[in-house]
Amino acid sequence: MILAASIDYSAAQAWSDLSQIAPIAAVTVTLLVAIVLDLLLPEPASGRIVALTCATGLFVALGMAVNFWLGGGGHSAYFGFATGDEFALFFEVLFAVLGILTIGISHSYLRRRGLLEAEFHILTLAAVIGMMVLASATSLVSVFLGLELLSIALYISSGYVRSSTASQEAGAKYLLVGGFASAFVLYGMALTYGATGSTLLPEIARRVTVESAGNTLLLLGILLMGVGFAFKVSAAPFHMWTPDVYQGAPTPVTAFMSVGTKAAAFAMIIRVFSAGLPHLAGEWLWLLAFVAASSMVVGNLMAIVQNSVKRLLAYSGVAQAGYILVGVLAGGKQGIGAVLFYLFAYLFMNFGAFAVLSALTTQAGEADRMEDLDGLAYRHPFMGVLMTVFMLSLAGFPPLAGFFGKLFLFTAAVSAGWTWLVVLAVLMSAVSVYYYLRVVVHVWTPVVQPERLPSQPGPLVAIGISGLLAILLGLYPSLLLGLGIMGGGTALAAGP
Repeated sequence: MILAASIDYSAAQAWSDLSQIAPIAAVTVTLLVAIVLDLLLPEPASGRIVALTCATGLFVALGMAVNFWLGGGGHSAYFGFATGDEFALFFEVLFAVLGILTIGISHSYLRRRGLLEAEFHILTLAAVIGMMVLASATSLVSVFLGLELLSIALYISSGYVRSSTASQEAGAKYLLVGGFASAFVLYGMALTYGATGSTLLPEIARRVTVESAGNTLLLLGILLMGVGFAFKVSAAPFHMWTPDVYQGAPTPVTAFMSVGTKAAAFAMIIRVFSAGLPHLAGEWLWLLAFVAASSMVVGNLMAIVQNSVKRLLAYSGVAQAGYILVGVLAGGKQGIGAVLFYLFAYLFMNFGAFAVLSALTTQAGEADRMEDLDGLAYRHPFMGVLMTVFMLSLAGFPPLAGFFGKLFLFTAAVSAGWTWLVVLAVLMSAVSVYYYLRVVVHVWTPVVQPERLPSQPGPLVAIGISGLLAILLGLYPSLLLGLGIMGGGTALAAGP
């Protein structure tokens, strides 16, 4: 009788735990099915079928995450190593949407470049799983596992074009720098474990008190983790890899990683610092403030002199990391909610810009120069208009999503006492208007004989969805706020 009760309890507990990571499980099963299909089916049929399979799996994961999110979120699972709370579900929705959009722009790109398709989509799914694990991880161990799964998939994807020296260089640089960043994170986690005796974030939060500020081992662990996280989020002064990797990697990979890596890294930062080390906020807040200020200054000033659109958007991403860190510094329900809103808006406005570049790619290579955008509004009015929307939204022009995202971030920061950082952010936002409008000027530059671009259903749908949401989230931010997004990090905001 006792054995039967134990077995029943274990089975029930296992099912309960699995339900908390159901979206991750759905994508993982899809990944395994896609690998088998790629082995069994010949090219080019395998590419199309694997793409359809991956998209279907991501739609299933998206549906699960939305259903659980609307149901109020979940609880801790697997002995405290993961959770299905609202914070995790929000990011699972974001990553599922990102994966679907990436598959949408990749199919035609891979065909034009003559690249294998099935393997690319499989790597994309592996990266999505790593991102989802990072968002749901509540232990330093599971955080690192998610980080490495994400990183390894992106190392391979960055060097996916084996015939391109630029792509191979991007993969090698990302691997080397990413390896250093992972080493910093792992060493910092080891020191934190040594100082606290636990890898579980809730347990660390209970054991670390204000008096722990004198623990040199713990402070060194926080510093090393902060350096590693800054690498992953493309924040200055640890941003050196970003422009080279963004420029050399295939454009769909750049689009995917420019949003996904940043969002996953911020989920990791909020989990580890805000939820795991709230009583040492006085120590890590100033570290993040320095990184935020450096990112906004370096990113915006370096973007001004770029003639490569991908490098310009890479430095723009560095600056955007600084803006988002302002919300992390604000903390609380308002600050974390502003970060979540901005990351969701950033998904569409930044991904949409790279999706346009992907659609312009030809067999000869990437459309990366400013001159490649000349007359886009006349060659393809749909993409020209939406590229303008994406640039204006990134610059923070009202009434687009980027404006309200920055408004929420800066308002939260002023309320938390970070006025000097907000003043710097506003000044740097004004600087950014110059290089974003440079892109707009090229888009609307008249050309003598504009050559009409071919129709590409997948990229055009992805660009259209991104443009529509970049506009709607600006005109009606309540579309997202009404779903409780500002409260998605409420549990995490209980600290500083």
